[in-house]
Amino acid sequence: MPVRSLAVLLMLFATLTWAAAQPAGTIGEDDYQRLVGLASPVLSPDGKAAVVLVSRIAWDEDRRDNELVLIDLATHAQRTLTYQRKGLSDPAFSPDGTRLAFLAEDGTGADAQSQVFVMPLNGGDAHPVTHAKGGVEQFAWRPDGAAIAFVSADPPPEPKGADRFRDSFVFTTQPIVARRPAHPAHLFLVSLRDGTMTQLTFGAQSIVTGEAQSTLSWSPDGKSIVFTLAPDAILNDESYSHVVLLDVATRAVRPLTTHTAWESNALFSPDGRHIAYAYSDGDSQVNLVQVYVTTPAGGNGTPVSTPVDRTVADFAWARDSKSLYFTAPYDATTALFRVPLEGRPERVELGDLTMAPELANALGPDGTLLFIASSPKQPPELFFRAAAGATTRLTDYNASIAALNLASAQRITFPTSLGITGDAVLYTPPGFVEGRRYPLSVFIHGGPTSSSTLGFDFWSQVMAARGWLVLRPNYRGSNNLGLAYQRAVLYDPELGPGKDIMAAIDAVRARGIVDDSRIAVSGWSYGGIMTAWMISKYHIWKAAVSGASVNDWITDYGTADDSLADADLFHGSPFMSANVDEWRRASAISYAGDVTTPVLILSDVGDNRDPFATSSMYWRALRDNHKDATLRVWPVDGHFPRDPVRTVDVYHYWLGFIGQHFQ
Repeated sequence: MPVRSLAVLLMLFATLTWAAAQPAGTIGEDDYQRLVGLASPVLSPDGKAAVVLVSRIAWDEDRRDNELVLIDLATHAQRTLTYQRKGLSDPAFSPDGTRLAFLAEDGTGADAQSQVFVMPLNGGDAHPVTHAKGGVEQFAWRPDGAAIAFVSADPPPEPKGADRFRDSFVFTTQPIVARRPAHPAHLFLVSLRDGTMTQLTFGAQSIVTGEAQSTLSWSPDGKSIVFTLAPDAILNDESYSHVVLLDVATRAVRPLTTHTAWESNALFSPDGRHIAYAYSDGDSQVNLVQVYVTTPAGGNGTPVSTPVDRTVADFAWARDSKSLYFTAPYDATTALFRVPLEGRPERVELGDLTMAPELANALGPDGTLLFIASSPKQPPELFFRAAAGATTRLTDYNASIAALNLASAQRITFPTSLGITGDAVLYTPPGFVEGRRYPLSVFIHGGPTSSSTLGFDFWSQVMAARGWLVLRPNYRGSNNLGLAYQRAVLYDPELGPGKDIMAAIDAVRARGIVDDSRIAVSGWSYGGIMTAWMISKYHIWKAAVSGASVNDWITDYGTADDSLADADLFHGSPFMSANVDEWRRASAISYAGDVTTPVLILSDVGDNRDPFATSSMYWRALRDNHKDATLRVWPVDGHFPRDPVRTVDVYHYWLGFIGQHFQ
C-alpha cells in the first residue's frame, strides 16, 4: 500500500477515535453547521430600531443564506425583511428612516451583478435602483435621501470575433494568479426620483475596493463627498491611497491632505465642520493606524487617538459631532474608546465582551451603541448599550452553541526579550483539573498585524473539547500591545516572534499542566509561516500543521498580491544583492533539512496572498530531505476557502492530523 494512502487511513481512524472519546455535550466540528453569523448592525436614524445581517449555513448546498432582520429596540420584536437574496450585504437606513438600502445580486447566471436595492419599511418589495454593468462595490445615501452615490468598476470590453482571444495585458504588481487586468472603480450618482445615473470620477485612478475598501462620506449639505483613491485597482498598489474631496456639482477632485499613502476611511462630522480619517506613517504592519481630524478646507489635521498607543480598527462620529468613538485591539480584547475633539480618549466599559469593530451607523442620537460581541463561552450576538451604560443582549441566535459544555479561556502573560510583557489566550478543556497534564496545541494567529482575543473562537473550542490545552500566543508583531511590540517584527519576521511563542509555551509548562510528549504547533497564513519556522528551530513538537504559509519569502515577493508589504518587513527588494541573504535567512525552506516534526501542509491552489507555489516548494524540499510531510490542497481561489463545507474540511484534516499524533 502506498505510504500516502496508509497515512490517510490512519488519519481517518484517529479522527473517529477522537470523536468517540469526545465528552457528550461538548462542541465538535459538526456544530459549525449550526453557528449563526451576524454582521453589519445599523441603528435607525431615530435610534428606535436596528437592522442586522443574519447568516445561516445551508450545509448540503455549501452556501450561507443571508437575511436582514429588523429589531424593535423597545420590545425586541423581530421581523425578517429579506429571504435568501444572493450577495446580500451592507444594509443602510435612508436619512429619514423610512427605507432601507442594501447590496444584493441582480440577474441570473453569468449576468448576475451586485446592485443597490431599496425597500420601504412600511411594506413593499425591494427593487434595484442601479444597473451598473460592472456591479456595485459600495454605496452611500445622499443626506436628502433623493439619491445614492455608489462605486462601480469599469466593465471589461465586449470584443467580438477573433478579438475575443486577444486577451493579453501588461502585468505589473498583480498576484501571479491574475488572469485579466484590473479595471478602475469610479464613483456614480443615481437619482431615486427618475433613475438618472451620473458618473462623477474618471481616469486610471481607482476608488479602493475589495479588501482595502474605504468609506464614502457625504457632507451634510450634499455638495461634497470624501473617499479614498489609489493609483490603480491593483490591491498591492492601494498602499498608495489618499483621501480626496469631490465637489459633486463641478466633479472637481482635490486631495484633503499632503499625505500620499496609507490614508483611508474619511468621515464628515454630522455638522460638516470636520473630517476624520485614518492614517499610518508607513506600512501599517509596523506603524500604528491613527485617527486624524481635519476640516473640509484641507490640511493634515491632528491625531486624536495617539494617547492609546494602539492601532485603530474602526471609528465613527458621535451624532453631536463633539467626539469620536474608535475601537482598538487592547491586551486580549477589542476595546472601545470615546475621544472628545478637545480632550483625551476615555475607555468605554463593555464588561467581558469583545466587540466586533463595526461602528458605522451603529451610534444612536443620545450616545447609545449597537454592536456585535462575544466572549469565550458566548458566541456572537447583537447587543445594545444604553446611554447610561447598561448593556442588553438583543438576540439569541447561538443559544444552542452557548448551551454546550465549552472551554474556559484566560489571558496569560510572559516575559519577552524586548522587555515588554507579552500575552496569550489559554483555553483549558471542559472538566480541566489543575495539576493534571494535558496535550498542548499551540494555535498561532495570522497577520502578523492581528491578535488573539477573549472573544468566541469556534475552532479553539473544538480543539479544547478534544481534551487539549489550546494556546494562542500574541507574538511580537501582534497589534494589541502597543507600537514598540508591533514594530519589533520589522527586519525580524520570525526569529524574535519564535522566541515569544516559546516564552508563552514555557509560561504554560511552568504550571505543570502540559504533557511534554504531546505538544503540537499549527496556524494559517502568518500562523503557517511561524509554524514552519518553529519546526525548523525547535524540536519539542509531536506534530505540526502549516496552512497558507510563506515558506520562501523571495518567491512570495515575486508572486503575491502584497509584495509591498513583504518589502516593508525587510530592507527592500530581495533582488538587490545587499538584501538577498536577509530574505533567505527568514525563509523556512532554507532549513528544511533541520525539520524533525511530522508536518501537514495546507493550501488553496488559487491563493493570491501566500501563493501555493511556496507550499509546493516547501513540500518538495522536505521530501527531498526525507522528512515526514504531507501536502493537501483545495482547488479553489482565495487565501482560505470561502464556503462552509471546505472551511470545515480544512479543520477536519488539520485537527485530525494533530489528533493522530497525540495518540
